[in-house]
Amino acid sequence: MRSTTTGKQKLMKKISLLIVFAVFLTSLSAFAQKKEVGGEISLGARFGGTVGATLKRHGAYNKSAIEFIAQFKNFDDSNPDLEGFSLTGLYQKLAPLSGSSQLSALFGGGLSMNFERDFNLGVSGMLGFDWRLKKLPVTLQVDWMPTYFFINTSEFTFSNAAISARYVLNRRRYARN
Repeated sequence: MRSTTTGKQKLMKKISLLIVFAVFLTSLSAFAQKKEVGGEISLGARFGGTVGATLKRHGAYNKSAIEFIAQFKNFDDSNPDLEGFSLTGLYQKLAPLSGSSQLSALFGGGLSMNFERDFNLGVSGMLGFDWRLKKLPVTLQVDWMPTYFFINTSEFTFSNAAISARYVLNRRRYARN
């Protein structure tokens, strides 16, 4: 039993280092290019189907984004094996709904890992809206993230709709039209 816990801890450390390295690389590219819109990095909380933290980096000209989500509680009671801690990495395509790229529809996908009784790996999709406020360094997001786990289980969770609020760490001003 003890070796299983140690193995999970080693895996968690490796995954954490990989996430830190990915965030470091995306932040370097944000500073390498000087643009009016895009490149913001924001950090905040996610509430809804899960409770957790979210880190998001908008791409150049707000056409895409990368989001990392650490979920601490899954409220889908249909499968207690999916309780616990999970990590998700998503690539999102943004479709501006306003001329200033302040409000965007988003869709995307990525990988999810769940750590509780067993290690579970799956694919997640995301569909929602991203709203970047002009007056405050805040972004808001409403989304739905269904996930299909296929390693060590065969489970589809569809109840993960959530609201995220993030603080923009490297705020950039929008170009005035």
